[in-house]
Amino acid sequence: MIVARVTFTAQSFRRDRALIERTPDHFLFHLYNVGGFNGSITGHETTIWSSQVAIIDLRHEVSTLAASSDTISLIVPRSLLPGLDGGPLPPRLDPARNRLFAAHLTALRERSAQLDEAEAGGVAEHTLGVISTLLEPTSATDHLETPALEASHLALAEQAIRANLASPDLSPEWLANRLGISRAGLYRLFAPYGGIMRSVQERRLLAVRAALSDPLETRLLSRLAAEFGFQSEAHFSRSFRAQFGMTASEFRAEQVKAARESERTSLDVFNWWWEHLGARSG
Repeated sequence: MIVARVTFTAQSFRRDRALIERTPDHFLFHLYNVGGFNGSITGHETTIWSSQVAIIDLRHEVSTLAASSDTISLIVPRSLLPGLDGGPLPPRLDPARNRLFAAHLTALRERSAQLDEAEAGGVAEHTLGVISTLLEPTSATDHLETPALEASHLALAEQAIRANLASPDLSPEWLANRLGISRAGLYRLFAPYGGIMRSVQERRLLAVRAALSDPLETRLLSRLAAEFGFQSEAHFSRSFRAQFGMTASEFRAEQVKAARESERTSLDVFNWWWEHLGARSG
């Protein structure tokens, strides 16, 4: 599967029957962080806007008009989700399941920059399980209504933390109120990870590192540190080096060099993966 940040200007998109016949018909799950579109996807007329996940079965024709957008895109070969071929998919989920799906896609995109080959299979398997659960209405309702399933709360907690990293209100009390759970429940949720505020600190560092992994990221380190909630650039610098074993400047230079050498952003590389996705055996 492919997960990537995708940005684009206002555009129309058409996928007709002729294009479907000559190109792969994967499933596309598209989280719009900014922007959106209206038009026909997966056999439905629909409108998708910020914070919503569009569910697109590329076996169906697509005709949309989109605003300038910043998105996270997950492309999954049909062979990995055989259970979704039983009937038409909804173009989007209800608000509760959408929140879970958006949280998972955001975490997946962030984690993807640090995955090694040994971890990829487990992460992919988990993602397929999340998709299958959220697209099964009865199962998804049970999942959301079962407080014991802490993974759901953890995904939403991480989403809330990511969205408010620079907020002075980010605290255990604020987070518990945001999630609708008790402070005791919140502390139990984060106990395996060293506590809530330690998790917030690590999330801030991971967010900066993920930003620096993007060759298109041009913000100054001081601005990144401030926007992700660090009280000073010196505090950020010490924390980044302690966490990752190098300075933020060294990491940025390493990522830019790697991108140039491997042509990660090459359209030819993406097209090769698109055509061969799902073809690997074993």
